[in-house]
Amino acid sequence: MEHVTLQPGGVIIDHETGDVGLLVERYDIISHLPITSRTVEYEGGDCIWAWEIFWSGPQADKNNRYFPYTEVGLLNMIQAGTFEYIGAIEK
Repeated sequence: MEHVTLQPGGVIIDHETGDVGLLVERYDIISHLPITSRTVEYEGGDCIWAWEIFWSGPQADKNNRYFPYTEVGLLNMIQAGTFEYIGAIEK
């Protein structure tokens, strides 16, 4: 399996549901949590990256149209063949 680099504008295809997702934004989950919501103090230097995905298709509705996935989770699902990734084409 070749190395996959996710980037905004890339497309995720879920062949099981027929849904197609657009990678919108990459963000650090920890930095988006309000300090009062954290149950443990985060002192790690590494980020926990996630992607905001805009989904469209037969299974997408108002309850799951925008759905975040961790980057590690997405990459694992792409590697396992659950999702297919098509990278954005730069002009």
